[in-house]
Amino acid sequence: MMRDQIGARIRSGRLSRGLSQIELAEQAGVHRTVLARAESGGECRDASLKKIARALGVNLTWLNRPFLGEEPYRLDRQSEALWVATNPSFVRKKGLVTPKSLRSSSERRRLGSLGLANAFVRVLNNDLPGGRMHAVIVESYRKEQEPEAFPGQMFLLVLGGRLRLQVGDHVMEMETGDTVSYWADELNLYEAMGELPATVLEIFLDLSDEELTRREAFNSVRPDACPE
Repeated sequence: MMRDQIGARIRSGRLSRGLSQIELAEQAGVHRTVLARAESGGECRDASLKKIARALGVNLTWLNRPFLGEEPYRLDRQSEALWVATNPSFVRKKGLVTPKSLRSSSERRRLGSLGLANAFVRVLNNDLPGGRMHAVIVESYRKEQEPEAFPGQMFLLVLGGRLRLQVGDHVMEMETGDTVSYWADELNLYEAMGELPATVLEIFLDLSDEELTRREAFNSVRPDACPE
């Protein structure tokens, strides 16, 4: 049972950071099969789990924390907020920051303005066992990567600042209070604009097998998918 909980936490942490299994495995320095086995609740050495936790910016205590107690809900308190830096080289610099120091908005702003981190992510500890919703708060300082695509639905709420969002061939600018939802299987990426950081609530919803089938059927009949 404990291995299943650890696997669910690893998968939740990976998805909330928008990483594929290959990307997380490379950042952790483990083989993809090791990561896949850990996510599925299989045997995984402590040394490998520590590498995976480090790449996620968390510790083994977080991985071992149960998803639910007796209550049918998950409450994530501000006083216990877990913030991580998204770029792996920053995460791996031992002693540069501590989880406690990253709870300070002024410290995150200082590090971000110095270019020591592309973004900071508050991992909202609200995932439910068997649930399909994953949520994070992102403080974005600069473009992190190239556009990527992955199955699921994404919802963004701009909590502060401005950002530029690309979804497929479409580009839009968003301001504080704006919201957008989109299919994440379109190449997508957002970056902060103007005064930094841009603060965004991300809610990602995994698709069931049935929903994936319907989505694929929809894509096959789209005008831009039909040959002329």
